Amino acid sequence: MIRQIRYEEGKRKLAEGIRQLCRALSCEGGILVNGAYSLSAMEVAKELEGKDLYLNQGIRLAAGAIAEINAVTGCGTREAAVFMEFLLSVCEKKDASGANPVSFARELKNAAFSIGEAIRAGSGPSARPLPEQLWDITNNRETAELILRGMEEGELVVKESVYSDTKLEITRGMRLEGPPAVGTAGTLKQMYVLVANRPLSSFMELYPVLQRLGNEGLFILADQIEGEALTLLNANVRQNRLRVWGMKAPGAGSRKEDILEDAAVLTGTRVFDGKFPCGFSEITLDMLGKAETVTVTSQYSVIGTGRNNPEIKKRIAGIRKRIDDPKTNYYDKQKLRERIAGLSGTAPVIYAGGNTLAQSREEKRRMEYAVAYAQTIQKYGIFRKADLKNIPAGPEAEQILLEGIKQSMAGQEASAWLLLLMLKKVCGLIAMWMTTGAVMVSTGYDREDLELIKSGVDIERLRG
Repeated sequence: MIRQIRYEEGKRKLAEGIRQLCRALSCEGGILVNGAYSLSAMEVAKELEGKDLYLNQGIRLAAGAIAEINAVTGCGTREAAVFMEFLLSVCEKKDASGANPVSFARELKNAAFSIGEAIRAGSGPSARPLPEQLWDITNNRETAELILRGMEEGELVVKESVYSDTKLEITRGMRLEGPPAVGTAGTLKQMYVLVANRPLSSFMELYPVLQRLGNEGLFILADQIEGEALTLLNANVRQNRLRVWGMKAPGAGSRKEDILEDAAVLTGTRVFDGKFPCGFSEITLDMLGKAETVTVTSQYSVIGTGRNNPEIKKRIAGIRKRIDDPKTNYYDKQKLRERIAGLSGTAPVIYAGGNTLAQSREEKRRMEYAVAYAQTIQKYGIFRKADLKNIPAGPEAEQILLEGIKQSMAGQEASAWLLLLMLKKVCGLIAMWMTTGAVMVSTGYDREDLELIKSGVDIERLRG
């Protein structure tokens, strides 16, 4: 890939790109993008990008930081933009005055940590009721009430709907998407459960387990059910010789493995692969899982157990750690929340509706922001603007950050988690800008890249 490097000019244009986006997002209200008002940093950034690659680099860096803050907290687009522009202006003056950029960047990070701890300690519940705050985000009283009802039930997940109406669905148990491979639709009670992380193709391999079942029912969740096993299982089920239902595990790769392990923990069994801990022919009834009910439909199956053992709690705690990990992206966090809902036994899902696909997606994003805001408010609380004076301002860097937070807070209170992320993400970005000696951009593709593109290779993803 052909690259171009600039030093002082590149750094200056990088700052100008950051400033352009921040000024656009600092305006009150939404910004008209493609005929609709938007406060999405990424959408606005695409409209601001032009032919200057160095300016575009700054716009994208700022948009990435603000969008991440917005997705996690459900708010803060304007606040983060105001804070970023203020901090950039201060750091530009410090840089022009000849201050050591490495030393001042280190002071900024230390000050961000110190003030963050003070904000965390000074946060508390909001004076405004949560429903009112959700109404401000969703602009719809009924939608806000749906969100509150869903959160009361458990780990709430938002999905797009193919219908025009927004609705809340609550599933009792672990929902597994996909049609049954063996058996027909129905509600089954007191079922044994076999979880396998490999394709099942040999009927004779399963025959000893089926013999031990007698008249008991068995639900099979496997990587795949195929070949002889699929044909003979269905034939015996149709002739009422076996009470067996089975399906392919949803997902792919590591997601499929996680779902199989979740189902095994939920039903009190383990995942079998035909070799460890034993072959399928050696599996006894005591080694199988148990489900109180299994609801099978043409589109999904739901496993209900009513279990609440320590292993389930331990697995949920491990998943929550992954959600709290800053390296986990927003999409993965949504999938992890779905897994928690399944393990908890109650899975509330809000389907965001709209008359068009664009409306449905906009409604989904607005509701995701509202859910994220409610969750962070419940966990971290809010911080009042008046309490800023209670934080002792020590070194110069701390005074600068406190003044930036004061200017960025439009109301009298803000999400404590929003302020913490602003300190972390924005200070990290500006510190990176201060210590940057040169800016490199990609100006085109060389001969090797063009050959790869002709072969169907995604060059941008390959090069990172």
